[in-house]
Amino acid sequence: MRHLLFAAGLLAAALPAAAKVGADEAAKLGATLTPIGAERAGNAAGTIPAWSGGLVKSEMKRGDNPYAADKPLYTITAQNMAQYDGILAEGYKALFKTFPQTYKMNVYPTRRSSSYPDWFYEATKRNATTVELANNGFGFCCAAQGYPFPIPKNGTELMWNHIMRYNTKGFRGYLNAAAVQTDGTYVVERSYLELTFVYNNPKTPVGGLKNQNAYLLIKTVSPPNKAGDAHLIHLPIDRIAEITGVWVFNPGQGRVRRIGEVGYDNPLFDGLMTHDQMDMFNGPLDRYTIKLVGKKEMLIPYNSYLLYSDKNKYKSIIQPGHINQDLARYELHRVWVMEAQVRQGFNHRYKKRTFYLDEDSWIVHLQDMYDERDQFWRTAESHSINFANVPVMINGVQVHYDLQSRRYVIINMTNEEKKMIDWDWEEKPSYFTPRQLQKFATAKK
Repeated sequence: MRHLLFAAGLLAAALPAAAKVGADEAAKLGATLTPIGAERAGNAAGTIPAWSGGLVKSEMKRGDNPYAADKPLYTITAQNMAQYDGILAEGYKALFKTFPQTYKMNVYPTRRSSSYPDWFYEATKRNATTVELANNGFGFCCAAQGYPFPIPKNGTELMWNHIMRYNTKGFRGYLNAAAVQTDGTYVVERSYLELTFVYNNPKTPVGGLKNQNAYLLIKTVSPPNKAGDAHLIHLPIDRIAEITGVWVFNPGQGRVRRIGEVGYDNPLFDGLMTHDQMDMFNGPLDRYTIKLVGKKEMLIPYNSYLLYSDKNKYKSIIQPGHINQDLARYELHRVWVMEAQVRQGFNHRYKKRTFYLDEDSWIVHLQDMYDERDQFWRTAESHSINFANVPVMINGVQVHYDLQSRRYVIINMTNEEKKMIDWDWEEKPSYFTPRQLQKFATAKK
């Protein structure tokens, strides 16, 4: 099942009864803090600039790159990586060691491009003094738009911001993925989806959420041996109060059936990912204890417009061992660092995980994963860009590396599609029914 699951994180230790902040602290939003809670000022070294509003709303044609004129400041290789040890995640260090002859990182000037609609900023500021955690962190009250916790106090609130970030009212279109073998061979898997959000739809009142975040229909279009498999997903906000609704249609059986919730460490894409890695993380975190490490300056993928360009075909992106690093762009940004360790009495394929969330978008840009022997195993990166015509930050193209098997999977590619994703698409919840799933699965798209 190739879909986005959204869920809450649980802080295993005692959580504060209320997460909302006082009016004085909330007044920092839009002043010393950006409207969504990042530090507005640049860093002391001048290597991270002040946030000046990000990319403003403008017409953006396919293939446009607002930073096309930028040149790399420097390139990191296996030979000089020690110089940059303090700003490299463990996953990048492992990639350099695993592929010392071919892996590199081109580091560009930092462009704080993140921007969102004004109504979203206003909703986020209201949330600072009104929203609080509920049900031990598996839910929250009381908001229907905006980042729930622009001034977070623990890791649970951080993850809620990632999960509930703005992705427009919904979208539809084609996405492509490829599980890449050690020799560089791969088969592209193409899917078509229709997704609508309840949360962050400007028309949704708080009382109209009914604990629902989003509704999703998705089907596999190719290759032929997988074509026709389709799923319907009802995604609640609080997944302890209400389980995710999952229905499947199999063309061989010709009928719709409901199945149990799929999540946690169930495998995806030839076993190279787990279900809770979709969207970089989708939770829940009830199998982990959480440690909020704090904020740190680190290199992360950012403004990687070349990985979305229709001028770059899949064969030019996908290479043995790792993607074509000439098409990737890395910048120095402040990120929130959060560590998750499997709780005693619980199991997960990843015994330890480290998450790195961008302060300007709350997107998980990096994730490092360790196996049950405490050995470094996998790393994942999210190549975000700003679609300024919306505007919205999207973490579409994601690459998930297995350093032990030297394989990887790249997901959410759209380069060879005739049409771009249709943003701000929406349908009423009544559209997303088991009956519609069968129609959706058998319709020509």
